[in-house]
Amino acid sequence: MLQLQLTDQAKLELQNRLSSSSKPYIRLQMRHSCFMKLKLTIEDAVQINDVVVALDGFDFIVDKTQIHYFQNGKLDFIADHTGFKQFEITA
Repeated sequence: MLQLQLTDQAKLELQNRLSSSSKPYIRLQMRHSCFMKLKLTIEDAVQINDVVVALDGFDFIVDKTQIHYFQNGKLDFIADHTGFKQFEITA
């Protein structure tokens, strides 16, 4: 089972994104183009190789091959000074 914590900033941004969509799942995956950067998308279906994790009222989906990237991490939402907003996994 995936052990992941969510910061308050992450929870708020996730709720904002879900409220503007009819899709129920939040996919967590690592970007292949940027080392250790998180890609988060809102999706409507679970794929055959996915694990579904319910956490703090959110339903996350993670490909089984990527679970280790998120294990025992903390999902945070960070807005930088240029207005670029991103989710990050921290230890």
